[in-house]
Amino acid sequence: MKQFAILIFICILTAFSTSKGKEPIEYDEKQELTWQDYKGKPNRSSSFKALTATKISFKASSNGEILSLSIKNSFEPHSSWTKTTESEVLLKHERLHFHISEVYARKLRKEILESQFKSSGQKLITEITKLYEKKMNELTRYQKQYDRETEHSINESKQEEWELTVYMELDLLANYKNSKIEIKLR
Repeated sequence: MKQFAILIFICILTAFSTSKGKEPIEYDEKQELTWQDYKGKPNRSSSFKALTATKISFKASSNGEILSLSIKNSFEPHSSWTKTTESEVLLKHERLHFHISEVYARKLRKEILESQFKSSGQKLITEITKLYEKKMNELTRYQKQYDRETEHSINESKQEEWELTVYMELDLLANYKNSKIEIKLR
């Protein structure tokens, strides 16, 4: 029985930061982030009022017949910070960064499940890793576009547009919310 595993972590969002080894909060559409979840030390020199750090990780293993993948979207509390806990508008903006990451985790799961892979073993993992990297690059661009268009929560009408769009995307991708997927190997 052939065994292999790979684990890749990439932190993405409003800025690049690293986790300090603290427990991440796995995405749960029924549980919204609160300011109390932001445990990182604020960057006083930053012009931003808050930073949300997320991580989409993927882990793969196989028993030779089935490739099992776990693709998780997590919030990194100790890499996320705020200078204020007074603004609900800003909190809604920051929460949406986490939801946007979930959209891309679901898009990745969908693309993997719909792909017709022609390889197996390590070559298959390489193909999936390329899809993962592509989606993470798209996510980074999308997050930056969100911040730019909403002016980091200042433009409330744009913020509302983005919320509608992101929640609609989550609904459209509801079939891909399970973090565990399987691919039958040839």
